[in-house]
Order: sequence, then C-alpha cells, then structure tokens
Amino acid sequence: MNTTMIFFQIIAAVVTVSIHGFVKAWVSALLGDPLPKRDRRVTLNPIKHIEPIGFIIMVALGFGWAKPVETASIYYKDRRMGTILTYTLPSVACLIIGVVVYTCAILIGSSFEVYLLLRMIALFNIRHAFFNIIPVYPLDGSKILSTLRGPNQAIRMVNNQMFLQMILIMAVLWGFVGTVIDPIYRGIFAFLGQIFMTGSMLW
Repeated sequence: MNTTMIFFQIIAAVVTVSIHGFVKAWVSALLGDPLPKRDRRVTLNPIKHIEPIGFIIMVALGFGWAKPVETASIYYKDRRMGTILTYTLPSVACLIIGVVVYTCAILIGSSFEVYLLLRMIALFNIRHAFFNIIPVYPLDGSKILSTLRGPNQAIRMVNNQMFLQMILIMAVLWGFVGTVIDPIYRGIFAFLGQIFMTGSMLW
C-alpha cells in the first residue's frame, strides 16, 4: 500500500469518526441531555471523537470505533425512544454521507486522486454505519439491543461483553466482518454507478 492510500485512509477515518461522534452528541443534546455539551462533544473536531486504538484499527482494517459519547437517557422525555434515536441516527448519518460522497465521486471526480479520496471517505462511512450496529460494546448496536430487551437480558449482555469483544476483534482480524459488510457497500456503489451511467446515456 502506497503513502497516498494510507493518507487517504487516515482522512477517511477522521471524517467518519467525526461525523459519527458529532451526530450522536447532537441528537442526545437535542433530546435534553446536558452531558454531550458538558463534555464538548457536540463538535466536528476529530480530537474530541478519536479513540486511539479504535482509530488505528480503522485506518489499518477499515473497521474501528470512536471515543464513546457519554449520554444520560434520564433526561429524555421518552427514554426508550430517545436512546434508540441517539444510537441509531449516527449510523444513518454515516450511511447517507457515504452515499452522497460516492455520488460526488462519480459526478465531480476531476482526477483519479480526487475520485479515490472521495470513494475512500464513502467506503469508510458506509462500513462504519453497518459495523456500528453490531451489538457488542462499545458499538452502538449493544446499546440499541439492550434498550429493546428486558432488564435481566440487558444485565446478561453486560456480563458477557468481554467475551463478545474478543470474538468481535477476532472476527475483524480474520476478515469475517468484512466478508459480511463489504458486499453491502459494493452493492451500494454498483447501484449508484448504474444509476448515473444510465442517466448519462439517456442524456
């Protein structure tokens, strides 16, 4: 892998964790939670969102995690729905950003390098969107699932987190996670490419 690609992957990882952390903090703050503002997480400043180990893994493997945003559902009017929104919308935002950025790569990629950079940012965001819904802490899916399940089941999940984390790390390192998620982003890229190719032919 050349220096340019490593640089592009770093940029893509910075953009991805910044968007994800900001959206989570912003949604929770919007729902009445004072903690994200107290911790200065309602920002796109990547320094506030990068967790070193998760960031390095993301740059190297394309999957990783950001610094957890501390939230308090006690401040939400509807604690259940508020928690689901807070931990679901960041992945939705990353997915939308990925689609928009890849569309820009197709339409305005003025050079091969620009196209590669935009494609990398889109790729990381889409991967992150689906990776984060895996129900293992510190990923958002763990919070969503524990909210949807009963208290006893949630406690059981917490007790098993260390074991689940080890399985997740091995699944990432051995490529199992990529085997599941990568066909999704390839399908999205192919779909967008087909749309704009068909459109250009019609024009």
